[in-house]
Amino acid sequence: MLNEQDNKFITKRRRMISFWNIFSALMLVVLFLIIGVMFIENPYLVNPLFVADALKENSMSESLMVFSAFMLPIVVLFLFVVVIVVILIGFVVISNEKRYISIIESLAMK
Repeated sequence: MLNEQDNKFITKRRRMISFWNIFSALMLVVLFLIIGVMFIENPYLVNPLFVADALKENSMSESLMVFSAFMLPIVVLFLFVVVIVVILIGFVVISNEKRYISIIESLAMK
């Protein structure tokens, strides 16, 4: 049988899994809404075709170009941080999977 710690762990995982579908769907809806609002309100931030057209027509203000040049390294660094976080989450997922396997193996031996 499972010990108390393993039972608590499995209960916690079941609870987290049950909320994941709702939580992930809400996150996707919010993300798409933010992207849609940005396309409408400030296309310079999300639409490279809009920026390319503005550069060809010389209609982009100098202050916006300076701001864009300033923000580029910040955005790139932020993307690196996001990638690092995803990799760290991968380590946690693998650690949990190892624990699942050990629980299953202990149950299989009994």
